[in-house]
Amino acid sequence: MEQKERWDKIWEKKEAGRRSRIPAVAGRDIIYRTVSAVLKREVPDVKGRKVLEPGSGHGLVSLGLAKRGAEVSLLDISGPALTLSKACFMFEGFHPETFEASILEMPMEDDTYDVTWNAGVIEHFDEADQVRAVSEMLRVTRPEGKVIVMVPSADARIYGLGKARADRYGLWQPGYEMPISSLRDLEGRVPGRLVKEYRIGLIAELHFLKYYFARVPILRVAWLGLVEVLGYALYPLNFLPGYLLVSVFKKEGRTASGRSPR
Repeated sequence: MEQKERWDKIWEKKEAGRRSRIPAVAGRDIIYRTVSAVLKREVPDVKGRKVLEPGSGHGLVSLGLAKRGAEVSLLDISGPALTLSKACFMFEGFHPETFEASILEMPMEDDTYDVTWNAGVIEHFDEADQVRAVSEMLRVTRPEGKVIVMVPSADARIYGLGKARADRYGLWQPGYEMPISSLRDLEGRVPGRLVKEYRIGLIAELHFLKYYFARVPILRVAWLGLVEVLGYALYPLNFLPGYLLVSVFKKEGRTASGRSPR
């Protein structure tokens, strides 16, 4: 309940202040482009595929998938987040299926989606709930599908410096967040196997140094602008190891509930 209240407050503020301009702004953000690049690499053709993003927040990366022809569903524990995401989708002429629920207990049937993915979600849970969350993601994914999890890497030192600075001055909004070195330890505890794991987002990692300029807004904006310029000018470098740890899972023969896939 405490976690839900925290996220409701975060998304209420964003929903009230940025609803109309988020779609245009996010397309230029280096974090958005990094996550989108991972999905394009892992799922080159999403047209006609059913895609679920649990822990969807504003859902803007999934909006990009909808534009590429995916049938998108969004799930989030926060009602205000879903209100914002639906407004963003409608702004572009799309209408996603939405669920206000926890990733730890999703209301979907087994074997429903071709791709289940999220970014910036699993690191907010302790290890036991990470197992539950990834198990649920695998449960609702078809055996031939993919589960793609993106989290801040514990090996991303620049991101770590920025987060430490934010923590020190009480600027880190999401609360508990623990970067992760690998999700390989989840194998044998979730109904699937880790088939690929790598890091990406060298330029995106620089974004988090904004917390060093938090007390001087004009410097913060200038820094973020510089990072965006670097993101475009040196875009190939962003595919080098950096901010994000990407873990790709495939489902095994039985679902989390113990039933055989249909």
